[in-house]
Amino acid sequence: MQTEKARARQLWISFNITPAEWDTIAVYQRGRCYACGQPAKGRRLSTDHSHTDGLVRGLLCQSCNALLGKIENAFKRYGLHKISGVTVASILGSLSSYLLFPPAVSALGRKVYGYPGRIGTKEYRKWAKGRRYTRYK
Repeated sequence: MQTEKARARQLWISFNITPAEWDTIAVYQRGRCYACGQPAKGRRLSTDHSHTDGLVRGLLCQSCNALLGKIENAFKRYGLHKISGVTVASILGSLSSYLLFPPAVSALGRKVYGYPGRIGTKEYRKWAKGRRYTRYK
């Protein structure tokens, strides 16, 4: 566990905030991860910041902070940052809408279910082996 002096130094050097300011953010978020709403368990919440410009965004649990980091890294790895006007936030908003309101359901007027897993696996081939293709009439 960090001493308070070491914590104050780390917060100031890394994020340009004081422990009192960190506590203000924690109180504002009611001591909970902003993303999943879970209270801190055993460890302090992580101080989340933008790796692009350093903006301190808030406090996240370790799992949500790691997930957000992976999403931001994938955004760059797949070249989405090169598309004008596309941001991580806009993609996440669009994906959220996509998951909540799938366009295929609206287009077809019904929910259609296929294989509930990754296509091309051994499990899929075993499942697909017994299915037959019949044309719509």
